Amino acid sequence: MGVEEALEFVDNLVFLTKRQHLDKIQRIILRNVWEDEKRTYQDIANSSSYTEAHFKAVGAGLWHLLSDVLKEKVSKSTFKSVVEGFWTTQQTQKVSQIPNSANNSNKPQDLDFNFVGRDRQIAELHSLVSRGAKVILIQGKGGVGKTTLARKYFKTQKFNFVLELWMATEIQNLTPVESVVEEWLRRYFNEEPGRDFGISLERLRRKLREQTSKIGIFIDNLETALDKNGKFLEYRRSYVELLRVLADIDVHSVTLVTSRERLRESTVEVHLYALEGLDDEAWRQFFSSCHINCDCTILNEMCRAYGGNAKAMQILRGAILTDFHGDIHAYWQENCTDLLGERELKDLVTTQFTRLQELDSEAYRLLCRLGWYPYQDILTSVPIEGVLCLLWDVAEEKRRWVIKALQDLSLIEAKKGQYWLHPVIRDEAISRLRLVSEEWELVNRKAPEFCRQRVAAIKNITDALIRSLL
Repeated sequence: MGVEEALEFVDNLVFLTKRQHLDKIQRIILRNVWEDEKRTYQDIANSSSYTEAHFKAVGAGLWHLLSDVLKEKVSKSTFKSVVEGFWTTQQTQKVSQIPNSANNSNKPQDLDFNFVGRDRQIAELHSLVSRGAKVILIQGKGGVGKTTLARKYFKTQKFNFVLELWMATEIQNLTPVESVVEEWLRRYFNEEPGRDFGISLERLRRKLREQTSKIGIFIDNLETALDKNGKFLEYRRSYVELLRVLADIDVHSVTLVTSRERLRESTVEVHLYALEGLDDEAWRQFFSSCHINCDCTILNEMCRAYGGNAKAMQILRGAILTDFHGDIHAYWQENCTDLLGERELKDLVTTQFTRLQELDSEAYRLLCRLGWYPYQDILTSVPIEGVLCLLWDVAEEKRRWVIKALQDLSLIEAKKGQYWLHPVIRDEAISRLRLVSEEWELVNRKAPEFCRQRVAAIKNITDALIRSLL
C-alpha cells in the first residue's frame, strides 16, 4: 500500500465518519510518518515552512481523531501498522457481506462515495470478461484512477473474495512470487504449498479451476517489476509463470493488473485496457459533491491542464477547501501558472520522470526536450518530424522506438500523427531541460530548425506565431 493510496484511504474514512477532510498540515504529517515512522516532528519541520511546535500541536489532535475513526489507539509510531491492518481486514471480507453494512453511510466500508465518470469503463471491463478475458492490464498515467477502477469493478460485480498483491514501489522490496503463491494457497484455499514452485503453481491452478464462486485477483502497480522493454526483471521472471496460470482459460477467476507501463511478455495472454483521464462532466460532478461552486470555464481549464487526472482532482479539492475555503476562482487565479505548486502533484509527476531517467536515458532526454515546444500557447501539437529532430544523438533506426517508449508510458500524447505534452508534463519537462545548460543550448539550436522549415512561407496565423519563436 503506497503513501498516496494510504492518504486517500484515511481521508475517505475521516470524511465518512466526521464529514471533514484532512487538511494540508495533517497530510504532511501522515505522508512523512508513512514514509518513515522514525521521522521526528523536527525532521518534518526542516523540510517545510512550519515549526516543530506547530506540527506537534496538529499531530496530537490528529492521532486523537484517527483513534476515534479507526476505533483503535493510533499514535505516530503505530499509524502505518494500524491503517494497514484496517485495510487488510476490509479487503478480506467477502463482497456478499458488504451490502449489509453499505446502507449505513457512517460505516467506513463505503469508500467509493466520490467515484465518478467511470460507468463506461466498468461496462467495457465487464465486456472483456464476458468475452473470455482472464487477465486484464489497466494501463495509464500515475493518478489516473487505475486502482480505484479495479476496486470498483470487483465490488460492483460481486466477487466472493479478492486475492491481492500490492507491488512494492522500490525494486529491492519486491516480494518473491513464490512467497505470494504460498500465502494465497494457505490463506484462501487452506492448501499447503509444494516444495517446488512448479507444484505450488499447479495446486493454485487446480484450486482456481475447482472453484464455483467468483474469485478476483488484483495485482497493483506492476511497473516496479518491469524493465524498460516491458518485461519482468531478470530476478523476478517467475511472475511470468504466475500470470500464465491466471490466464488459463479454465480457471474461475478474473485478474486485474494495474500499471503505468505496458507488459510485453509474449508467452502470457494479457488484454490491455488503456485508461484515459476523466472528462469535464466527471470533474463537475466531483467538485459539486464536495460543495465547491463550479464555474464551467475554470473547471474545463483545470481538467484540460491536468489531463483529467483523478488524483490531481482530489488533491485540488483538498487545497481549494483547506487553503481557499472552497473558492475555486481564487485558487485558480493564484495557481493557474504554477500547475505543480501542490507538493503531492509535484511528487506524482516527478516520480514518473525519475523512473524514466533511471530506466531509459534516451526516452528521458526526448521527454525533456519536447518541453521546448510551446504547446497550447502557440502550437497545439507537432508532427512526427518535430519529434524526430530532437533525437539527433540517437541512431536513426532507433528513433521511432524511443518515441514509442514514451507513448507506452502515457507521457506523450499522440493522435493522427500529431504529438504533444499535457501542460503538467510540459512544465516538469521544461524545468528539467533548463537545469542542464548544454542540453538547453542544443535544443535551442535543433528545435528551431524544424520550425524554420515549417514556416519557410507564412501561410496562417499559427505559422506567424511560430516564426516569432525563432
